[in-house]
Amino acid sequence: MPLPAALWADIKALFEATADLAPAAREHAIAAAALGPAALAELRSLLAHHDAATGGAAFMVENAAQVLAEAPTKAAQVGQRLGAWEIVSAIGAGGMGEVFEARRADGQYDGRAAVKLLKRGMDSAAVLQRFAQERQALARLSHPHIARLLDAGASDDGLPYFVLEYVDGQPIDEAVRSATMESKLRLFLQLAEAVAHAHRNLLVHRDLKPGNVLVDTEGNVKLLDFGIAKALDPLEGLHQKDGGNTTVGGVRPYTPNYASPEQVRGEPVSTATDIYSLGVLLYQMLTGTRPTGRNATTPAEAARSVLEDEPTRPSRLSAREALDPQWLATRKKLEGDLDNILLKALEKTPERRYASVDALAADVRAHLAGYPVSARPPSAGYLLSRFVGRNKVSVAAAAVALLAVLGGAAAALWQASLAQQQRLLAERRFDEVRQFARTMLFDVDTALRDGPTAGREKLVATALQYLDRLSSERLTDANLLRDVAEAYERVGDIQGNATQSNLGRPKDARESQDKALVLRERALLLAPGDPANLAGLASTHERLGDLVRGQGQLQEAEAHYGQAARHNATLAAARPDDVKAQLRHIESRRYLSSVWYWPFHKSQGLYSQARMAVEQMEVELAALAQRHPTNADVLAQYGALLNQLTEFQRIAGEFPATLATQRKSNAVATRLLALAPDNPRWQRWMFLAEGYLADALLGTGDIEAGVAQWQLSIQHREKLTLADPQDERAQRNLANGYGPLAEALDALGRHAQALTWYERENALLRQQRAKHPEVKALVPRLDESDRDLALQLVLNGRVAEGVAQQRALDQRRGAAATAPPTDADDGKFALLRAQVLLAPGAPGVTPQEKTAALALARTGLALLRSEAAAEPFNALLAREVALGAHTLAVATAGQDPAAACVLAREAQALLDALAAANKLPATVVGQRADARRRAAACSGA
Repeated sequence: MPLPAALWADIKALFEATADLAPAAREHAIAAAALGPAALAELRSLLAHHDAATGGAAFMVENAAQVLAEAPTKAAQVGQRLGAWEIVSAIGAGGMGEVFEARRADGQYDGRAAVKLLKRGMDSAAVLQRFAQERQALARLSHPHIARLLDAGASDDGLPYFVLEYVDGQPIDEAVRSATMESKLRLFLQLAEAVAHAHRNLLVHRDLKPGNVLVDTEGNVKLLDFGIAKALDPLEGLHQKDGGNTTVGGVRPYTPNYASPEQVRGEPVSTATDIYSLGVLLYQMLTGTRPTGRNATTPAEAARSVLEDEPTRPSRLSAREALDPQWLATRKKLEGDLDNILLKALEKTPERRYASVDALAADVRAHLAGYPVSARPPSAGYLLSRFVGRNKVSVAAAAVALLAVLGGAAAALWQASLAQQQRLLAERRFDEVRQFARTMLFDVDTALRDGPTAGREKLVATALQYLDRLSSERLTDANLLRDVAEAYERVGDIQGNATQSNLGRPKDARESQDKALVLRERALLLAPGDPANLAGLASTHERLGDLVRGQGQLQEAEAHYGQAARHNATLAAARPDDVKAQLRHIESRRYLSSVWYWPFHKSQGLYSQARMAVEQMEVELAALAQRHPTNADVLAQYGALLNQLTEFQRIAGEFPATLATQRKSNAVATRLLALAPDNPRWQRWMFLAEGYLADALLGTGDIEAGVAQWQLSIQHREKLTLADPQDERAQRNLANGYGPLAEALDALGRHAQALTWYERENALLRQQRAKHPEVKALVPRLDESDRDLALQLVLNGRVAEGVAQQRALDQRRGAAATAPPTDADDGKFALLRAQVLLAPGAPGVTPQEKTAALALARTGLALLRSEAAAEPFNALLAREVALGAHTLAVATAGQDPAAACVLAREAQALLDALAAANKLPATVVGQRADARRRAAACSGA
């Protein structure tokens, strides 16, 4: 039976009075209240949920703005050096970290920063690991409206720290108090861009509130503490009854007045969580108050209001509630679009909010420009009002002309006829524009797709003009939405689709594909039963998956591929005899399996799951290829799947199976090219298949055939790049031919030949990095190329040049070059770096540098061993450990002969074990022989 309302009020008051008390004091207060059994049970249930959410106490983390303004001084820390930074004064402290103002002290430049230092006693292995992970996450964020990470490192006593941009500004709610409505919205768009950038880098802020969003003296928004709360995990501190503006810790930190309902309930957070908090912030910026909990006096009451109270429609607030002296004028500006935008962002159910921050920002921009917003039903009257608002002068002139000719019934009829003619003319002109855009982008681009990229910049610019015009005028026609979405996809492909010739602009491509996704989702809502809408949505998700995967964002890629696979499964089940539908289903499953294991996931179960999926698809595609031997789409899918299967076989060290698979792949590529010998796409399939086959031949011991096959693949790659020098993808494919051949020659001990190919690869990557700075994939490729070239110069006796090359690489990598490795890739850098710096006769390398380089290399090898131990099925990683031990043995020989002997024996044992299991490629014979020789010499000694 429900409790009476009056009794609920008593329970609420007692809960708020006792929630934050110590256990003994709480029990005393409960006993004194003398509640009945039902009320007492309800109160204890509420308190139990409160304790579960807060860990039995309420915790507080300072707002970033409060920290900057209110911190006590800790004179004992002033003057301490943290890397290149010197502490000037203390700013504040959380439960696990302390914050200081610092200045640049190494003379390189004058700078001011905020330093966050982990407290002594909090440096457990788990915390340190999370701290390192968060440092990597923060390093991914590079945005003008996010306080940037300047540096990171460890203090002299081993405590890790971050160095962040120092922001001198006001909390955003204070900064906008006297601003115009338009200025407030444009500041909000800066914040939305920052949060969207973070979401694209797989980070959710989780604590968006005015104190963490500052506006600097130049009027720029700066988002603070992104990920820091999670990194420092401040679960200790003081409690303050501030009505819910303070971050509450526990299972996860949140600020009740700005938290989403799912945060308050302790459910998993997502990007939708930040969208809700952005809605609260925008509401407060525009009205001066919050949408719920305006009278809350405790965090518990604020949290309850988030769950139970419906946000007040902004334009319905009273002048007393809004706290705006100009409220009567302001509320008129909120009516309609802004009301609907805010209420959509503040939906209690995440699925009913905006699908992304970009979608929220798009509606704000549409409102500012006078266009319809998606949060409002597209009625004829609304669309007309938006048109009139954007074209006031033209509409006024038309109205004057209309009044001038209206003189009687005949004039009225004549004018109606004229208006009908004008409407029909406008319809025809609109359809002509629409058809022109389709012709330009679909027909002309199809003709250029496999040819030179010259002229495609103009094509993109021209098409976008028409597309933007179309999409701004008619957003309620499902067919038009689908057309425009597909056109934006084509634009995105031209701008930066790494699977075809492109202009090397992945950021622009992402923007175009995001626009397509929004339009696809709207079309599906308008016509959910239309298979074309479902297929289009799957296509956009696949394109986005390809884009973010190319930028290293594998979790987001997995999410997009998963969406595509689900939509295509529905279509394939409905069309069992449609070859294209079956191919799309297989393709999306193939993409999804490609990120299940390598290199994102590290588990035998996921490796086996992905491999089984690929093997099953190989059976399906082999059958399709047999039934459709001249279908290029079928053959292309089959060849791509065979190459993917090769990757799984390489991981397992199954070299004979790899060779068999690649012979099939090569045959498929040959059939494809025979269908259209001049098609650059199939030419690319051919040289990719040749490269895979070359590796398989080298792995099984057919060395000369493998080298010749690589040279053939490179010749075909060079031919394609000469045909279109502006094609970024073709140039990167060429570098991807030079590098593996150089690596194989190096492993075979042919260092002079290897150096030639490494130099070609390095020169090409440098050229492409300068030409296409937005292509993130070029950054790690160039780092790896510099690293390999440095070592190869040393191995060819050009030690001084090798050390200089390594020095230049270290300078470009900055703090990462000398920071402790955090993963196997970092470990490999550290191992090869040590071999260069410890080479006999290396000029200018101090004993201290050699000691430090060896320490980093040992950490790197330890990381490789740890990963290999977790993946006993991974012969490829086991080989990396063996070669890492061999590298470190060579580097250590002159410094610590005993340690070098231990490492040589380890390398020999691992390589011998792999050889005995037939899981060692033939190219590693040189390292194996050298490890045996070193181990034998140690035994003889």
